[in-house]
Amino acid sequence: MISTSKNKIIRGSESGAVLIVVLLVLILITLLGTIAIQRGSTDLRLATASQVGKLTFQSTDAAFNKLEKEDRSLGQGNSVDNVRGYVTRPGKQYIGREIVFCLRPRTSKFFDQTKLTEKTSDGTGYISGKNDGFCDVGDSADYVGESRTVTQMTFAKSSVKDALPYSLEGDSTYTDDQVSQTGRTPFECANFEVYATSLIPAFSNESTAKINSCLKVINTDALKEKCDAKVKAQHADYATRPELFVNCSIDACLESLGVPYNTQMQAYKSKPIGVRCLS
Repeated sequence: MISTSKNKIIRGSESGAVLIVVLLVLILITLLGTIAIQRGSTDLRLATASQVGKLTFQSTDAAFNKLEKEDRSLGQGNSVDNVRGYVTRPGKQYIGREIVFCLRPRTSKFFDQTKLTEKTSDGTGYISGKNDGFCDVGDSADYVGESRTVTQMTFAKSSVKDALPYSLEGDSTYTDDQVSQTGRTPFECANFEVYATSLIPAFSNESTAKINSCLKVINTDALKEKCDAKVKAQHADYATRPELFVNCSIDACLESLGVPYNTQMQAYKSKPIGVRCLS
């Protein structure tokens, strides 16, 4: 009886030990599986981020190629029917104005002055009748091909340096930049900047309205610097509050929403054919 009782106790203890070992093995397998899944998800996110980065970069680069191709085909650069002629119109009142339009691949022409937004020089208002250039991420017509990217471009005539008051004058033109000696508008040699921002809205959980509002934010370096300086002057803790700069650039706004984007800037010099720039 005693022996039998002891045998029962021993068998019960063995069964309990086996159960504990099985549970530990199951826990170990679960942990290994979880680690494998997390690592696979991380690798996938990294791969996706890399692909998205390349896609937005290629879309931005393609916008500049399209701009330069159309400019070469239209030629002279002194007509407001092409983007270079429109942006570099003679006159100091045009300096610093942001001219914005969406790259719409389904349209027959790259630049259409009836489909653009022209802001005031301080970036706070719009020139009358010129507010139809912003991209709408809710409109399929504003997407570039099957890549599901949206590309918006900003142009601005650059300011002339005070140290070089005649640096942009064309040969045989008058020095007021407005009227030549023959009474005609001169062909002005001018610098201008182009900013192109490509984004993929589908990779963000934010609403269409919020993303569209980012595309209406200022985008040129000159206006960004003024906005940044104003924020820093008003908020001593600006270094720890990046949200304060959301309205200082499209980039900062999109980044705050977690929207993948790529922005590139190119500086150009407009030199009309047959005109010798005095600089």
